[in-house]
Amino acid sequence: MRCTPSQKNPRVTAVIAALLVSGGISYAVPIVCSANGIAVGGALFQLVTVAAVVAAVFLAVRFQMTHFVYLVRPRSDISENGMETAFAGNVSPLGVTHLPPEMLDFVVIRSQGSRAGAAECVLSIADLAAVIPVKKMRADKKTIREQYQADGYVFYDYTVTLGLDEALALVFVDGNRYAGIFIEPDEAMRTYFTSLGKTKKPG
Repeated sequence: MRCTPSQKNPRVTAVIAALLVSGGISYAVPIVCSANGIAVGGALFQLVTVAAVVAAVFLAVRFQMTHFVYLVRPRSDISENGMETAFAGNVSPLGVTHLPPEMLDFVVIRSQGSRAGAAECVLSIADLAAVIPVKKMRADKKTIREQYQADGYVFYDYTVTLGLDEALALVFVDGNRYAGIFIEPDEAMRTYFTSLGKTKKPG
């Protein structure tokens, strides 16, 4: 199973453009004022310029140039014999989601621009502890962190839409801690994870 989320906020380009325009204006103001003999504090305008440009670059890299691919695939340490055993007796072709969780991994591949992607997250589906539908990203992230932080918790945001509210949090047991993985899956992948019987509400 494969899912490649796409940017769903049509305003992201306008936001980046507005930041760059703001940076350009704040850069030009001291120059124009100086040319007309008007004394202004240049440090504040320089700070605004730098902040606007940095914010624009960050948004462009994070929400336009960064791409994720979510995969549910057979574990790399399972032999072909193991795969044949799992499919034995089935009269119709089955996708990997019909395999037991112990035989599957959840993988996130991250790429930027035209660079080849690399696996940034590889977790066994068997270690999935909870599937949590997220309705309010900021609030629910905090609630989930508070729920698991006593036992050790880290989270990774693999969503691509600027200002996203609705997402899916996958909480895995990762060694001696929990790992929260935030994704924006398509309907097929969402249905698969919610069908595993581990769906919970935030908190």
